[in-house]
Amino acid sequence: MTGRERRSELSRRRLLSAAVSGAVGGLAGCGYRPGGGDLAWESSIGPDGLHRTGPPRFAVTSDRLFAVRNQSGLTYDFGTSTWQDVENASVTAVDESGETRLAAETERQAVAPPAVTEELLFVPVEGGRITAIDRGTAGIDPNARRTTGGTSGDGAESDEAEGDDVRWQVDGIATADDGTADSPGIDGVRASGRLAVAIAGPELIALDAETGDRAFQVPEAWPDRAGASDRVAVDGGNVWAAIVSESDGRSGGESEGATPVLTRFGPSGERRAERPVSVDISWLVRVGETLVAGSAAAGTVIGFDPNLDRRFSLSVPAPRDRPPVVEGDREKGSARQRLYLRRGGTVRALDVGDGDTAWKRTDLPAHQRVAVDSNGVYAVGSRAILAVGVDGEDRWRAPLPEGVTVDELFAVGGRLVAFDDGELYGFHATPGERWSLIG
Repeated sequence: MTGRERRSELSRRRLLSAAVSGAVGGLAGCGYRPGGGDLAWESSIGPDGLHRTGPPRFAVTSDRLFAVRNQSGLTYDFGTSTWQDVENASVTAVDESGETRLAAETERQAVAPPAVTEELLFVPVEGGRITAIDRGTAGIDPNARRTTGGTSGDGAESDEAEGDDVRWQVDGIATADDGTADSPGIDGVRASGRLAVAIAGPELIALDAETGDRAFQVPEAWPDRAGASDRVAVDGGNVWAAIVSESDGRSGGESEGATPVLTRFGPSGERRAERPVSVDISWLVRVGETLVAGSAAAGTVIGFDPNLDRRFSLSVPAPRDRPPVVEGDREKGSARQRLYLRRGGTVRALDVGDGDTAWKRTDLPAHQRVAVDSNGVYAVGSRAILAVGVDGEDRWRAPLPEGVTVDELFAVGGRLVAFDDGELYGFHATPGERWSLIG
């Protein structure tokens, strides 16, 4: 069975299931009321033509799920009434209701996950380019599939036409080791409303988020080039990075005596604070006014204030990758700031404000990243979704629909969005009303 046939079969099953539920609800007079884990919608981000696609790269915000997916092959251009061969990346976003809120394409294939701010989506693509897509103007237009170039910052000029979707794009972000014009690939990008920061080889390059103009760069931040993108965090006009001590010229963890240095750069590259640390830093995240650094090798999580004075230090098994962050929902009266640390079959909730572990669970499925929101954490295992509250107690458990597996899970608005082989499935995240008959 092909992917398209599988999606059609699953859609028919969902439709029949919904029809049966509606009929039974009609007989009861008041219908059913969906609860945690019940299917709300399904959508597709798979190819709509003869494209070949790669695995998607995701970015999630409180109200959107963004997916960037490389594609190649034939597509039909309605404007010219011709078939064209494309090799680029599709950029889409859905909201909590499953509605598509952004649809665009880059001119080149993506090389790393995107970064998202309130206004822009930054996509690192081949050739050392960053493409900044305007979230407000990018939309679906079946008669003009191609997203064309916008203004180029102070990098190499783009030779393509301008379009409204692209705010700017900059080529040649970094320089090659031999000084030639061949730019090394971009390993990652971090962004705020003021700065977009690219990590390319050993370099850190900061660009103005609005224009793409170069703000500053650090040429030899990571000579080993290993995992540097996880060691950068951006907040407003500040860039936080765990870089290499200039005295030894090597990265922490790569040689004895190497000293990582936590550094806070201002918007023009001025060093506003520095602090050597004695452990290799695996990742950095900003949570409110706290910079949190994790060391998988040392089994340590450390919190710092904006001046890099230590706020707390915990000896816990730290994950190797950046953990998911919850800033809290002040509008709902919840200002709890959390990190959820997953390592070795154990999930820990770190309360950043208190600088301590709020709870620990060893029975949660740990084969993939958990989804998080202000209500807690969600995990998938044994053909079911499990929701755990902010207190560490189970909220609900629900079986997955027939034929659906979960490659990745995200919390978006009041929904859980599962990705399965090109399909997105939106589930209710609210507990307590599990498809129970009322009347």
